[in-house]
Amino acid sequence: MYPILYQSPELTLYSYPLLMGLGWGVAYQVFFAYLDQHFPVWKGHIVFWGIFLSAWVGAKFFFILTYPGTAHLLSDAFFWTGGGFVFYGGFLAGLVFLFFLGKLDRSISLTKLWAVLPALSFGHGIGRIGCFLAGCCYGKETDLPWAVHIHGANRHPTQLIEAIALMALGTYLLSSKQHRKQSFFLYLIAYGGLRLFLESLRGDTVRGLWGPLTPSQWISLALVLAGVVLSLNLLKKKLLGKSTF
Repeated sequence: MYPILYQSPELTLYSYPLLMGLGWGVAYQVFFAYLDQHFPVWKGHIVFWGIFLSAWVGAKFFFILTYPGTAHLLSDAFFWTGGGFVFYGGFLAGLVFLFFLGKLDRSISLTKLWAVLPALSFGHGIGRIGCFLAGCCYGKETDLPWAVHIHGANRHPTQLIEAIALMALGTYLLSSKQHRKQSFFLYLIAYGGLRLFLESLRGDTVRGLWGPLTPSQWISLALVLAGVVLSLNLLKKKLLGKSTF
């Protein structure tokens, strides 16, 4: 673990916030590089920064919801500006923001905001490297060759596996020639399936269970099912000649 990348009497660089900031910076560059050319840039900024703020708040609230004994952090200013995020909380809050923004402005659609997907994948992947360096989101103990020594034991490098998979997903989305709306459904299936698997390797059990599954596994399962249903519905419309392709 390298929670501190550099330290001197004048400056301390923490790996987690540094990589998180880098992740958002890369996401910003990818989003605007691939934003639909007919979509106004100023609206793009509303979308990006709206997602940023809503995701930040959502990730914080979901942290408190899923980690017992953390409700007191709601009044802690350091918590709101420091560590303590749950990705799915930010993801769901970002979706809610986009839903209501789309209701207010009908020009905002999934196809025009397709660039959100590779931006999210690359940014999230970089953030997971920060998790690895900080030592959070770690895996169970294992004897497999890919094990890394963390928290006093050889463990599954769940953070690095997720980071590599997200980078691969982002690269595929940028190079894929499939319809952009279908890319959203592919993301739901791909990331939901990935996270469903990785959650079974996670060793940080403080989050607890909601019945037989962790909170993230329930959400992952819902994403996979939603992606499959929406993909089949889109395919059905295409076969019937009613698709908006």
